[in-house]
Amino acid sequence: MKIQNVKATDNYMLIVELEDGSRIQFNMQKKLKSAPFSEVKDLERFKTVKFQERAVYWDSDGKPKHRPLRLTVDDILFSLRQ
Repeated sequence: MKIQNVKATDNYMLIVELEDGSRIQFNMQKKLKSAPFSEVKDLERFKTVKFQERAVYWDSDGKPKHRPLRLTVDDILFSLRQ
């Protein structure tokens, strides 16, 4: 399933719009407590979320050892089931 748009809200939710017209509201607050995603705890950085065909991501913050953070649609759907 392809992503058509993604929006980050002030309360750390991602609203992911899919090609079939459905929308996923994904609360990132738990993920932000994990080591990799703590990089986007800053709300301004969190709101720089981008998307590709099947994933949302944040560009690297420019630090040499950091790479882009990425969540696929499958990752998001799996997290919602837990």
